[in-house]
Amino acid sequence: MIDDLLRKYNYPADEIERLILEYKKGLITPENNIIKEKIELPEEEDFISLPPAGTGEYSRLCALGKESIEKGELGVIILNGGMATRFGGVVKGIVEVFDGKSFLELKIASGLKVSGRLRFFIMNSFSTEEKTVEHLEKNRHFGIAGRIRVFSQYIAPRIKADGEYFTGKDPLQSYYGPGHGDLPYAFRSSGLLKEFLGSGGKYVFYSNVDNLGATVDPSILGFHIDSGKELTSEVALKVPGDEGGAPAVVGGRLQMVEGFSFPRGFASSSISVFNCSTYWATARSLDREFDLPWYIVKKKIEGEEVIQFERLAGDLTRYLSTNFLKVPRDKRFHPVKRPEDLEKDRGALKKLLGY
Repeated sequence: MIDDLLRKYNYPADEIERLILEYKKGLITPENNIIKEKIELPEEEDFISLPPAGTGEYSRLCALGKESIEKGELGVIILNGGMATRFGGVVKGIVEVFDGKSFLELKIASGLKVSGRLRFFIMNSFSTEEKTVEHLEKNRHFGIAGRIRVFSQYIAPRIKADGEYFTGKDPLQSYYGPGHGDLPYAFRSSGLLKEFLGSGGKYVFYSNVDNLGATVDPSILGFHIDSGKELTSEVALKVPGDEGGAPAVVGGRLQMVEGFSFPRGFASSSISVFNCSTYWATARSLDREFDLPWYIVKKKIEGEEVIQFERLAGDLTRYLSTNFLKVPRDKRFHPVKRPEDLEKDRGALKKLLGY
């Protein structure tokens, strides 16, 4: 069964086996996650905001985005992979949020409120694909079967702290999906990127399934198109207690930096914004080879510390010309990471989405 999984979900054997070997030799450690290049704080003017609603410029960008959407140029990618370890190991995308509606249904419905021309692409993992497909079929693909396509990220084996393979009591716990940085590789290798481009697709909007605030916004698409850049990364103002990635200037280039990659002593807490993990991309810019870095990530599985190697989507900012768009946190950033968060936020999420 495992061999079938490795074949089906495209185990990147050469890269992972090389990383494991180098880890066992002590050539790579968690210290390799830390940036070695010159790193500087960004300027506040590096973060752009949309013009105020109601202004002529805002209306122009909104119209530009709506025109593109109605031409069928926008595809919506929902990141529904991973293992949902903080959510009890269930497939988060099919969990009911409110009124019998799942995360996936709400993400798709919010897009359809903007336009019936949108196409949706759901990136699963080996851990989420089967249940997700069952959920789509049970719900008759929410009435738009021809415009929902699924593809899967890759698969890789976990290792123990000594570099040997981890063998879980549940064989499937021995494997994992190696990060949402799989997106450009998996979308391309699935053939869906080529199909999308060939059918007139020009832009993709991608966000995590658990962030119901990340909705299709014509004004942001219009801003992205008007900028002429390849990628627009949404950022939001930090509040006390926020952790994670943020933009910084690395080797003279403004790019997204993961929280664990900041050097010790670097004043990352003084950066006013953080990474929302929500992006708008010019689709043709993804049709190329990327050499995204691998990070060492530690997890607790079945009571044992394991090592994973992961790639992250934010590192596309190293390669693509990028806008860092400051968005209103209260409207566009509402991730639900744990079951208790969902219980606490159901009412707010319902209000946010207009139900």
